[in-house]
Amino acid sequence: MSNKLKVTGIVLSEFPLGESDKRLTILTKEMGKIPVIAKGCRKATSRLHAISQALTAGHFDISAGRQYNYLNSGECMDTFGYVKDDLDRILYSTYFAEVTEYFAVEGQKEVHMLNLLWVTFSAMKKQLIPLSMIRRIFEFKILQYAGMGMECFVCTGCGSEENLTAVSPLRGGVLCARCADGNRGHPVSPEVIHALQYTAWADLTKVYSFSLKEEVRIDYEWIIGRFFTVQADHRFKSSDMLDMLH
Repeated sequence: MSNKLKVTGIVLSEFPLGESDKRLTILTKEMGKIPVIAKGCRKATSRLHAISQALTAGHFDISAGRQYNYLNSGECMDTFGYVKDDLDRILYSTYFAEVTEYFAVEGQKEVHMLNLLWVTFSAMKKQLIPLSMIRRIFEFKILQYAGMGMECFVCTGCGSEENLTAVSPLRGGVLCARCADGNRGHPVSPEVIHALQYTAWADLTKVYSFSLKEEVRIDYEWIIGRFFTVQADHRFKSSDMLDMLH
């Protein structure tokens, strides 16, 4: 006998099954990432049609069986239309969903990652900072929530909190001047160090609210991008599309 579950979350991805079904991956507040089969949802007349679209937030009624979870019904909370009306935002939001699906652990509560998606989509709507910077902040925070965050406050070589002058993606964080001697890290300005530290400790409601001078932002974005590439060690399809676009 199946168990009836009510969960709240965001559809991260969809995959067609047969003629009219889909396999969904939903990141939920209650159960973390879960796979769900939505039968008949590809039919325009299906009551599951709207709720089974990728990048849709809602309340989901699910039957948990021995082998599969099945979507019985749902209620849309947000379709994030503002990230779907522009090619750049479509690609970025798809990338954020793909990265979240990769790092979220099935069956493990990932409330921080779910909240990160919400505030990231909100930041895309407000457009206070460039999409490229939103991407890097997102990458920084999701690595942090996955237990792979950058060390921004003490030297990863000796543990010193003073004279931090470089960042080493391979070593996992900042380096002091002594440990960075001999080209062991990428030299950065104090402004970049402070920006990385702010990104590490800032509340999610504020993490997308700061701006940087152009030269500082370029260095900041490069460092996080390189760090993410090293730590994730995975090729994301939507990332390739973003690189082709830009």
